[in-house]
Amino acid sequence: MRGSLVAECSRVLRLRIEAGEWIDCLPGERRLAEILQVGRDTVRLTLAEMEQQGWLEPVATGKKRRIAAKRKVSGNGLATSLRLGMLSPLRLERLNQPMLLEVDQVRRSLADKGGSFEVYAPGWYESKQPAKRLQEFIGSERRVAWILYRSSVAVQRWFAESGIPCLVRGTPYEGIPLPFLDVDWQATARHAAGMLWRQGHRRVGILTPPDYLRGVEAAVKGAQETGEAGFEVIELAENGSAAGIERIFTRAMRLNPRPTALIATRSRQVATLFGCAARAGLRVPEDLSLVSLAREPFLEYLLPEVTGYLTDPAVVAKQVVRRIEQLTAGNLNPGGNPWIVPDIVKGGSVAPPAKG
Repeated sequence: MRGSLVAECSRVLRLRIEAGEWIDCLPGERRLAEILQVGRDTVRLTLAEMEQQGWLEPVATGKKRRIAAKRKVSGNGLATSLRLGMLSPLRLERLNQPMLLEVDQVRRSLADKGGSFEVYAPGWYESKQPAKRLQEFIGSERRVAWILYRSSVAVQRWFAESGIPCLVRGTPYEGIPLPFLDVDWQATARHAAGMLWRQGHRRVGILTPPDYLRGVEAAVKGAQETGEAGFEVIELAENGSAAGIERIFTRAMRLNPRPTALIATRSRQVATLFGCAARAGLRVPEDLSLVSLAREPFLEYLLPEVTGYLTDPAVVAKQVVRRIEQLTAGNLNPGGNPWIVPDIVKGGSVAPPAKG
């Protein structure tokens, strides 16, 4: 496993050297670990391998690794290549599976066009005042456009004011005119709530994560828009941990009347909710219905299978690349519908509420 990871890191660094991103020296080990999202031990093994392959000069103590003279390129074509970066609060291994597949599809598509795609998860990305760090980071990373994933209002505002080409992979905050692509969470949650209403549910809980992004806000609003008399949606805020979900589940089940159905805004919430229901002696769906607005493949293996909403990462990736190509061509406001409409997958986790 370590060998394949080193080979992949070596491939990425060679591509960036060939593209002229680094002319004389590579960044330091710490920076390379950030770029590659691996540990420094893996970085050292990668550099040793590249030295053996003739890409780097022999190491000098305390110095950056110099690129071998025969490997240097001018980098004159860098400005016109499709060299993209994605900023994310989560490292690759923490991304959900649909987003991982989307990233892989975008990377493949750009590679076919002679471009490249890197994911960055800097520790300061979610800070309240990231402007200075953004200025330094964007200035050092030679990318023609950026994708902003789960971005804060401060990050979005900085990109809007700087004029740097970017695509929000999510929903922009009010008053921030950035191009974006996101699931229509408001319509999706409205559909889920309507489905539960038609099944006979009158009190429904919707779980919200601690990263209260615009998409979550839209989902809550959509669920509350059903407009049917006697239908109530309760917002249940969890803290991102299994224990936090258990606490708000326990509180919700003690209400009188308690919710007879729950809507999860994150697929990770579903697995914990199954455990909470089992501990409370509640059966899904006989005693409690569950719907997931975001669906991952692992939900197929739960019994009963969870009803939820599915997007095709390959289709979404094509839309991302299409918009990025327009951005790099100088069109900072690419057209097209920015909303993704997911397909419903009808599992066995929704049923009419038990009488009484």
